[in-house]
Amino acid sequence: MKKSTVILLLGIYMLLALYISAYIYNETLAHIYPYTEKKDISYLMDKEHLSDEDYKVIFEQTGLGRSAAESIDTKTLGEYQEAYFADIGYECIPNSPVSSEEYVEEPVMKLVPLEKGDILFTRSSHVFTWRNGHAAVVIDENGGYTAEALVIGKNSSVQKISRWRHYPNICVLRLKGASKEERAVIAERAEELVDIPYDLFAGIFGRKYTEEVTGTQCAHLVWSAYASFGYDIDSDGGLIVTPNDIAQSDLLEVVQIYGM
Repeated sequence: MKKSTVILLLGIYMLLALYISAYIYNETLAHIYPYTEKKDISYLMDKEHLSDEDYKVIFEQTGLGRSAAESIDTKTLGEYQEAYFADIGYECIPNSPVSSEEYVEEPVMKLVPLEKGDILFTRSSHVFTWRNGHAAVVIDENGGYTAEALVIGKNSSVQKISRWRHYPNICVLRLKGASKEERAVIAERAEELVDIPYDLFAGIFGRKYTEEVTGTQCAHLVWSAYASFGYDIDSDGGLIVTPNDIAQSDLLEVVQIYGM
């Protein structure tokens, strides 16, 4: 065998080994368990007033941000804690010819009460070893619906919020300092962006923001709805907005986090 052939085969082997290693590592990020040890938080359930330290403990033990903790009956904190620390099983399934996502068959995740305009974010969607993630906007918290652009080849659509419980990681984000009414109007704009062709390159070939959106992807749909009212939730201001860009926006607060 020629030396050049041996070198080529070794190169292919090394690249394959690197890819497999990256893929295995990538799957360890599908659900990250809490770094803190599980503690007894029953004393918080009977407190009439919670301190800043109490809210910190609640976040560490349940994944609930302050606004979420204030919106629920503290008697249910134990349920959120159990779900937060519970062992889960999931599988990686394809959702397009080039992308996949992790799916939990029997979810234990307990979602907080959502509000119109809330942003749902997950890192479960990935292309090979790149976790591009996925995002959506809550448009009907009572009926349980979101507006989202799912995958290449499908128009943006209305989806059930319940499907988000099947992701092994999820984050709920909310616009800081805005009233429920203002966030509801943003949600109405997001609903207007339903049934638009999926465009992976929205923002590159053409203007990033236009009043008449002709192509969008998941993060672009979310960003466009907020940009319509002057809120630029793209944290790095690039031509393309990604779910991770939105998750890092200083304009948003974490309402709930799970598995990340």
